Amino acid sequence: MKLSISSNVHLVEPGDFEPADHWYPRALNSQIHPLVAAFLNLNHDQMAARFCRLNPRADHETVMKLLKYQPKYFRWSGTDLMHVTNNQGLRKLTLIETNSCPSGQKSMPLLDFSFEHGGYRRLIEKTFKPMVEKHQEEGALAVIYDKNPMENVGYAATIAEVFGQNVYLAQYKLGDKDAPVEFRDGKMFVRGEKEEWVEIKAAFRYVTQEPWTRIPKHSKTLLLNPIEACLAGGRNKEVASEAYDRFNEEFESKGISIFTPKTYRNVPYGELQSYFEKMGGSMVIKVPDSNAGQGVYTVVNQKEMDFALAELAHDPDEVFIIQELIHSNYTEGKDPADTWYHLGTIPDSKGRSFAFDLRMMMHATEDGMRPLAIYSRKSGFPLNQPLPEDMNSWEVYGTNLSIKGDDGWTYADERLILFDVRNFALLGLGIDELIRGFIQSIMAVYAIDQNAIHTFDKEASIV
Repeated sequence: MKLSISSNVHLVEPGDFEPADHWYPRALNSQIHPLVAAFLNLNHDQMAARFCRLNPRADHETVMKLLKYQPKYFRWSGTDLMHVTNNQGLRKLTLIETNSCPSGQKSMPLLDFSFEHGGYRRLIEKTFKPMVEKHQEEGALAVIYDKNPMENVGYAATIAEVFGQNVYLAQYKLGDKDAPVEFRDGKMFVRGEKEEWVEIKAAFRYVTQEPWTRIPKHSKTLLLNPIEACLAGGRNKEVASEAYDRFNEEFESKGISIFTPKTYRNVPYGELQSYFEKMGGSMVIKVPDSNAGQGVYTVVNQKEMDFALAELAHDPDEVFIIQELIHSNYTEGKDPADTWYHLGTIPDSKGRSFAFDLRMMMHATEDGMRPLAIYSRKSGFPLNQPLPEDMNSWEVYGTNLSIKGDDGWTYADERLILFDVRNFALLGLGIDELIRGFIQSIMAVYAIDQNAIHTFDKEASIV
């Protein structure tokens, strides 16, 4: 890889892929858990049959159609789920959010040690390449990103390898006054080696921070994923929640649904305090278009409520999402119908159990939707210990590893839980949970993709 051909642009060449640069060291040297490998190798018939055994009301034909679904806009995705239980001990996976630029390759043990590119190559060969081959525009190939260089350099090197050509790798940050990427009449250009602007036919996109401020709708350059996937719910929790509700209404008769914490949308700033009181003194506040753990506030007391109100006061016209908190321990007086608890990790030698999430990355192939990478992240403070007075409840309930600082992003990867032979058993998950989580994730992707089609295809027809 050429160190720099222009400001924030590198040229990645075939043969540049170095596995040690694109995985966390302990992930690269780990062995995938046999149960996880078995899950990843299940075919659609096996998944659908097992899902319907687990959910007797589910219509098998509908489940198969979802597994075979071909998204138009949302062909690469990730979901975050949590393993929960209720007062009766009913265990479920609840969907927390869906992501249109998911990380995960660097945390995924290799399924096959002889396939050194791992999930990077599966995504590029099975999803990106068929799209590029059908796209009629001219130009070069590119990867544009604003964070996570470990994975994005890996994607660029894999694209170079698969296509046998150089790839432009451009860092496209929010607020960059001299951005190396620009769009002209819907076509992307990247600044080249001699400061010339290079036309781009297709680009892999990992731009996560307010991408709609610099990426247009109806792009003539092929994008994985296009901005429509973000606007339809892949980067907006409120729009996604509406899409989930429409899905549940449409498919209720088929015995399937997307399960999320109880949610209230479009809550004005001035009503946050009243919701806190109405919900019994605990809730989660979310800024709809935030991501990477930013703009999410777990609130379990008035002190935390006051802090959240102060943080959010800069934009009093903003509306928010309120969700029922997934609790740490049984709470008297809560409505059994809406109260869920973290199952948490298997207690360690000190008796500590931690909240964790499950990141499920998936992609659309010519055969339908397939799981691609999977890992978990745990919270920093255990569920089953009293919260110290000076500690924020986010330490108990928050699992995101991304930390935004003045100098950019860092990652608390010590809280990463790999799905390998050493760590997977800590989660108390089985293959049934993985199947349920994957199919529920497909439901979310379907809901958001259909929302994009209904929203933006109408726009495209009049552009």
